[in-house]
Amino acid sequence: MSTSILMNRTRSQILRFLIRSGPSSPGVLASGLHASRATVRRHLLVLESAGCVQALADERYSAHASVVECQLIDLAAQYSLLTPPTELPRDQD
Repeated sequence: MSTSILMNRTRSQILRFLIRSGPSSPGVLASGLHASRATVRRHLLVLESAGCVQALADERYSAHASVVECQLIDLAAQYSLLTPPTELPRDQD
């Protein structure tokens, strides 16, 4: 998964909305996030392709906190492998 998928503000807001409020349609999400329906649909497609949200039969989308949490853990693990640890400054005695 690309790190940009979960690090985008709108996608993060969509995930939080779906986890807190339950399955919602793109129209309800757009209204709740003060975004256009087209923008929300575009982000939902990205989140769906990444496995973060699921499209339901009634044109609504859902997200489950446990699935998103697992993906965030994977993202954190990938990030820690890519970023060398930094040394903390030593106290001068």
